Amino acid sequence: AGIESEAADVNEPSPKAAAPVNDPSPRAMSPEERQVAALAFTAEHSVLMMALGGVWSASLVRTSLFLGVLSAAGVALGFAAQAGAERTDFIVLTLVVLLVVLFLGVTTFVRLVQLQREAVVYIAGQNRIRHFFAESAPTIRPYFILPAHDDPPAMYRSVGTGMNRRPPRYPLLNMIAQTQGIVGVITGVVAASIAGLALSWTSPLISWL
Repeated sequence: AGIESEAADVNEPSPKAAAPVNDPSPRAMSPEERQVAALAFTAEHSVLMMALGGVWSASLVRTSLFLGVLSAAGVALGFAAQAGAERTDFIVLTLVVLLVVLFLGVTTFVRLVQLQREAVVYIAGQNRIRHFFAESAPTIRPYFILPAHDDPPAMYRSVGTGMNRRPPRYPLLNMIAQTQGIVGVITGVVAASIAGLALSWTSPLISWL
């Protein structure tokens, strides 16, 4: 009963929900038009699902690459420190390595944000297609587990979003918990480390501040 009620709730538009499309209702179409539209939307849904999977795979690859380079940089610097490198040489080496990591972190963050935007578009498209089928055959609406609208509450209840019943109360914390947020925080720490090392030549006290 709980699952059925949640499925029914998620497919009810919120008071502020806008119509997914500006086209007439599917009920206004002729049977032939609905049949053609159903075939087209079925194919489109498969394309969107494959595109969404590609976005998630690209996000995983870019994040894994960044974290792998960061870990390798830490190991390399650890070996350099154990080898007894001079302080000045070690700082220069560390700056060069961290600058490379910073570049990779910034580019990874930017790419993850782009991928997230793509994912939102694909998820909204899937929800609109689901809306078409729900409007074409209202009796199947209760059987849809995923939303059939593209308003914010529905988007946060869609695939890959954590299945929240409502938008997060603290959007900033929610963004930090996402993959791009984690990469952004780590990249910020790397940037702060570079600034501290650069200032260490001026004064050890300034570098710690």
